Amino acid sequence: MNKILDVINPYTGERIESINLDDIQDLEKKVQKAAAAQPEWEKTTLPERSKLLLDFLDRLESEREELGRLLAREMAKPIREGIGECINSAEIGRGYIERAKHLYGDVLTGTTAGRERDLNFTRREALGVVTAIIPFNYPVEMFIHKLVPALIMGNTVIVKAPSSNPLTIKRLVQLAHEAEIPDNVIQFTVCERKSCAKALLANPKVAAIGLTGSTEAGIDIIKSGADTIKKVFLELGGNDPFIICEDADLDIAVQGALEGRSCNNGQVCCASKRFIVHKNVKEQFVSKLKVAVKSLVQGNPLDPDAQITCLISEEAAKQVEAQILHTVEQGGRLVCGGKRHGAFVEPTIIDEVPKDADIAVDMEIFGQVWPIISFETEGEAVAVANQSKYGLMAGILSSDIVKAFQMADQIQASGVVVNGHGTYRSNEQGFGGCKATGLGNEGVGYSLEEYSRVKTYILKEAFVK
Repeated sequence: MNKILDVINPYTGERIESINLDDIQDLEKKVQKAAAAQPEWEKTTLPERSKLLLDFLDRLESEREELGRLLAREMAKPIREGIGECINSAEIGRGYIERAKHLYGDVLTGTTAGRERDLNFTRREALGVVTAIIPFNYPVEMFIHKLVPALIMGNTVIVKAPSSNPLTIKRLVQLAHEAEIPDNVIQFTVCERKSCAKALLANPKVAAIGLTGSTEAGIDIIKSGADTIKKVFLELGGNDPFIICEDADLDIAVQGALEGRSCNNGQVCCASKRFIVHKNVKEQFVSKLKVAVKSLVQGNPLDPDAQITCLISEEAAKQVEAQILHTVEQGGRLVCGGKRHGAFVEPTIIDEVPKDADIAVDMEIFGQVWPIISFETEGEAVAVANQSKYGLMAGILSSDIVKAFQMADQIQASGVVVNGHGTYRSNEQGFGGCKATGLGNEGVGYSLEEYSRVKTYILKEAFVK
């Protein structure tokens, strides 16, 4: 008998809905259905697949208010952020479809001795069945970043929703089916980790795994897929630096620090999580930041005026609370916040964080915490930024653009925002793929290649002597 999962509103503590967890047998059946449906789906033409996916994206966008409310209820995302996520996700999906229409193959130059008259050209073909593992924090956007490129390239997809908030993903899959994307081409599941590992990750009929999640989860994914040589693309953790130079405009710095850390209640993989501030402006920056942080409006996720609500669960809040206390024990000075009320943690500024404190290196905090680390030279700032095992995004603020780009050139990250915070992500950029942050690149300019393989066709002696 299947286990039942209760989906809880983290803000009110109320049960929203109960949902069945798939067991190993359920998952194996879904893999079989996806494998059987894949060849026929790949045979449909690109215009046909595009039409169905565009219909789905139109439905997503038209239902943005309802989806925004669902995000607010099941994960406490401020409703205005949830609605904005749906609008942006539809734009991302359309970008993938448009690029797929112009993803050309190559005609290879005949330079191999004795084969100069052959015709060689390439095409991209599907991988097969893809398991897409969606994180809790941006379920709509991450769903689109995985689903649309996988489907437009001819793969079938089994979508594993997060157990904390699966209902939005469930509704998105329903919308895809309402747009007449066949049921077995995209399937929904919520399951326990052990069942997922055995029936999805290790199944030889699954060709690829796409995950957005923690670095620890990514390591498990690599191990689970190793025996069957799966293609794996992982967008994992981050402890992103935001460097504020002595010549930076501090009002812009404070605004960037606020935007780069407070969105989605601080639960963002590419949020600025280490604030590396020149010692001569640190005191003034912290003073201005404190005023800005205290001005954030806390309230019900369904309130359009609410800027901050609560974390995904009380357990997540307890972890953030413990990390704050740990940082203070390691020498940080609490400026404001730090207290927990159920699943809510007060926005917290910690000044005077030692450069070797865990939070200054690899301890990623998924909450609204601003640790302040001081520096004297640009080289020192870059060294602190690079001492983390992570390398997702980074930000640099300086009035000297040449200096900022010289520093950006030395920072180990998949992207560096000059004169802005690292949360400032472009839909087209290659996202991830640096250090322990993951493997492969996600983004409109890159994901189509990740979800396909190159095949070369050779016609011998195609040209006369």
